[in-house]
Amino acid sequence: MEKSVENFFSCVRGHPAMLQRNAPGANILVGSDKSQKNTAQSIIRHCPEKLEYSFTYVELDTENHEQVIREIDRCDMFIFMYDSSIRSDINPHGPSFIPPLKPKMAEHWKKSVLLREYGEFFKEAFSESIDDIAARNERIIAAAQRARRVQFHDGFGGSLHGTLDQTWKSLDGRNHYDLMPGEVATRVPDLTGNVTFGGTFLSTVPFAIKYGVIDPILHLGIERGQVVSVESANRQLEDDIKLYLDKCAGNRIVEEFGIGTNLNVRLHGRNASFEERHAGLHLGLGGGERGSHHLDLVFSSGTIRFDDTVIFDGAFRV
Repeated sequence: MEKSVENFFSCVRGHPAMLQRNAPGANILVGSDKSQKNTAQSIIRHCPEKLEYSFTYVELDTENHEQVIREIDRCDMFIFMYDSSIRSDINPHGPSFIPPLKPKMAEHWKKSVLLREYGEFFKEAFSESIDDIAARNERIIAAAQRARRVQFHDGFGGSLHGTLDQTWKSLDGRNHYDLMPGEVATRVPDLTGNVTFGGTFLSTVPFAIKYGVIDPILHLGIERGQVVSVESANRQLEDDIKLYLDKCAGNRIVEEFGIGTNLNVRLHGRNASFEERHAGLHLGLGGGERGSHHLDLVFSSGTIRFDDTVIFDGAFRV
């Protein structure tokens, strides 16, 4: 756990809220629900002393929300850990302690770190060195910039292809408001092909909670960056995906072609943001247009090529 906490605070140190400070140390508010209390307190306990951070801990389930609001105002950063999608009393507005805090959290979003559904998997999510992840991301982006085409082969006879002439962003835990390391991403407007999807989901629409990590049973047809067909042996899954796609035209657009680069992340079907960093492809549908909800399809396997060079086939080749 100590190494994961050390890696986590390497990301905290590179967060814009910390980079903008002109003084050593920081006042950090850590809040959690009861289910994540042990992990939250381990983070405080194992923080490297050299960082000179001071901590205030609140239990979000029980603390008076006015007191939490005062602590959010006072702190330099707040880190909240709680379950939302996996709760038995799941609510689209989050657990009951969130709505009273939401306006203040939105006001201070630039100093917020929200680790929903991490719990016992915090150790896994931050177990790899961010230096290693950052170097891997740089190599992948450099390879993309030398290539003209991207291909994805699902291992079941399906494939996607598109043009590589876009800029990429690297999420490596440094100088980004999303501090979870392990992704490079772009958009491929002409992405076209047919693939079979197996893996898990990440969205405000809790597909992952209903279906978990699925076998390769969802067949998608994509033409020039839009989903045009869906089929599955699981009729309920097929109907749910079609309902999502038909709800808003923007939901059909493949807004993101992402490559997870965190080697130690596994898929658990918790609707947790760290699962998007799982090594390999994820496609982000929707979220770019008004009324559209983003839905990540995180593939459990497959091969990625830039031109004819294998970049990933279960392991990175760059």
